[in-house]
Parts: sequence; C-alpha cells; structure tokens
Amino acid sequence: MPANLTIGSFHKRYQKRLQLSFVSSQVGLEREIRLPSADEQSYEPVDYLNIIRPSSVVVIGLQEAAYLASLTLAQQQDLFDRLFQGPVRTLILSRDARMDMEIVRYCAARKVPVLHSGLEDGVLLSELRYYLNQALAETTTEHGVFVEVFSIGTFITGQSGVGKSELALSLVSRGHRLIADDIIEFSRLSPSIIDGMHPGLSNDFMEVRGLGIINIRALFGANALRRNKTLRMVVNMVHFTPENSHQFDRLGDEQPTRQILGLEIPELTLPVAPGRNLAVLVETAARNHLLKLGGYNAAEDFIERQRRAIQADARQASES
Repeated sequence: MPANLTIGSFHKRYQKRLQLSFVSSQVGLEREIRLPSADEQSYEPVDYLNIIRPSSVVVIGLQEAAYLASLTLAQQQDLFDRLFQGPVRTLILSRDARMDMEIVRYCAARKVPVLHSGLEDGVLLSELRYYLNQALAETTTEHGVFVEVFSIGTFITGQSGVGKSELALSLVSRGHRLIADDIIEFSRLSPSIIDGMHPGLSNDFMEVRGLGIINIRALFGANALRRNKTLRMVVNMVHFTPENSHQFDRLGDEQPTRQILGLEIPELTLPVAPGRNLAVLVETAARNHLLKLGGYNAAEDFIERQRRAIQADARQASES
C-alpha cells in the first residue's frame, strides 16, 4: 500500500536536503501529501504551478513568481482559491522566487503552508520528484533474503528451514552483497522498477542455523553490504523429492514469473538436495539473466540449432 507522508513529516525528513524553511506560519502540518486514488483523475505528487492539473506539492520558481507578480492581489487570491480545490497541500518557493506576504498569509489561512528552498528551480523540482517518488511508493514486505549477485537484485525465497540464509551467506563469502535478511521491504518506484531494501536501520546481521546471529560487516567488510537494489530475479528454493522431481524445468524455454506489487518478476525454482552447489547455480542463473537482458536466450538458441540439424538431416535423406 502507498505510504503516508504528512507535511510535518516531509519538512522534518527533507529540511536539510532541500534547505527548507517556513515562509508562512506552520499550519496544515497534519495534512498528507498523497497520490491519486483509483477513482480520481491522475495528478503528479509534485510539479510547477499548474491551475489545470495541480499537484500535491506546488513548486513556484522564477517564472511562476513573475506571473503571480503580474496579477493583482484579487486575481492571485482567485487563482489560489481554484488551485486549493484540488490536491494541493503545500507551496514551495525556489531559491530566488518571492511571493507577496499578503498572499502568503492568505494561503496559510486556508491551511496551506508556504515554504522556501535554497535550491534553484530545476534542481528543486528534480530533488522533490526523487524523494517523493520514494516516500510515496507502493510498498510490501516479503519473507526471504535479498542479495546482489553480479549486479542482479536476487530475492531468495522458500519454506522455513530450506537454507535461504545459508545460501545467501555462501554468496556473500564469494564476493556478492547482502541487502536484507529475513524481511525485505519492496517499493514500486515506477511502472517497471521495484526497489528492495532492509526495513530497519541496519542490515549488518544475519541469522544462520547452527551459528546464530552473525555480523556480516564485521566478518566480510562494508563492501559485503548494500543498502538497496532493484529487484530483477526471484529464486524459489524447494526441497527435491521423488514426488516433485518431474515439476522442474529441464529446458528453460519457458519463463515463470512471480507477481510482486503488480509487476511480473522472472522466477527460478531451485531444487535443494544434498551435494548441489546452490551458490554456483544462483551465480549461473544471474549470469544467464544478464544474457537474456542482452537479447540472448540459450534455450531458444538450442532449439533453433536442433531445428536446423533436423532440417539438414532431412535434406540429406531426400538427396540420397
């Protein structure tokens, strides 16, 4: 579900990064910056002043400030009355933009605070979009381990006791990086990007059966950890039994997926049995995924070579 972000929380969280200060009195701090619901007309969380499609956070840069200054106070009040009928929660002035203090007080009287940023127009809008897209992204939590393998964000999942943490530890010992153990928070940042991270303050620790709690940073160094990564692949670990031996893909010509936050993520089902080097298999799966992203599919190549070989044999048989 999408996260909630009040104006008060927004100011506290991004005050230093965006160099924010209040121009108006501190009003409307409990009001939430939000995304549109399914039955509302789409709008942006943040944009420049736009009376036709107002955003939740309105940026007033130099051009917008100059336009407002060309209007009378009555015309400005009428403009903001229409603007505030929409989703507007706050106005932010860029570094060199100014507003008439009477209009500032007019906005505050309607519970819309006016802030000032030390950033220039374009930088301010870009930074706001980046931070708000993250803060307001639809999120979910999943049980498993999230690691980076050859730059591929890999979500390892499976039943309790199947060996997820042991596999992740093996990958970390081989030079790959841990992002989260046990609980992962996934956020959909865009239509095609899901970001995964540890929901707590630190992802230093892992729980491994037989070893207990271990500190990855202390054991392998800071480079063995990563704060977040885009989700690209799911590895589902399943105990190998005679009953399910026929369920595993032998050719790889079909690509199963798992839906996370509405996005289909390629999924590999990995049978777990004594003697199998699972870390090597996951590394190979990551490399194979990189090849697919580059346009090469080994299964399709194999099938095509088989087809050409059959055709060649058929021609030789017809000629003889």
